[in-house]
Amino acid sequence: MTRILAAALLALLTQAAAQTIPTQNTSSTPLPVFNSTNQAAPALPPVPPPAPLSSRLYAGASIAPSLSGGGTAYGIVVGSSQVFGPFGAQASVDYATKSGALSVDTLLLYRPKLESKFQPYLGAGLGLTSSAISGAAPVPPPTTGGTTVPAPTNATDYAAQLVLGSDYLLTDSIAAYAEVSYRSPFSSKGSANGAGARGRLGVKFLF
Repeated sequence: MTRILAAALLALLTQAAAQTIPTQNTSSTPLPVFNSTNQAAPALPPVPPPAPLSSRLYAGASIAPSLSGGGTAYGIVVGSSQVFGPFGAQASVDYATKSGALSVDTLLLYRPKLESKFQPYLGAGLGLTSSAISGAAPVPPPTTGGTTVPAPTNATDYAAQLVLGSDYLLTDSIAAYAEVSYRSPFSSKGSANGAGARGRLGVKFLF
């Protein structure tokens, strides 16, 4: 009888001990192990593309050597890279030191949209050149008490113009540019009507 009670007591103790011991979870996901060979490199921020010239105003200066023997001109340029659609507008004033001619040009420019520092353009427009009349006679002095009007010494010639050029973005607000233009005058009243081909190099400040 005593053996039966001892066996039953041992069985109860064994069952109680089994219920108090927690079971280990063998299905847990192991933590990843990183070392110097499998660590992912930190992602670098993307480099932004150069800012396009779309809808931007600009002003600049230029030097324009004549390709037709008319001397070098120095000038200023103002414009907008976009007036409507892919078209912009530009106006320039040039002074030729050799002939003393003053030229004013207005252009309509076509600018294709390119994600590049190079921004080419093609343009056409009209211009005028004021220069001394070729072979003009000396102006006589005014007559005392008279109404003598001195003869004009300058004449204005109008011309059509074609331009091919490109801007190069140095920074977000400064661009260098180069272009070649050809002027075809409608008349030759002045000694320098701006006819022929001309190269141009300059810099633009974008706003």
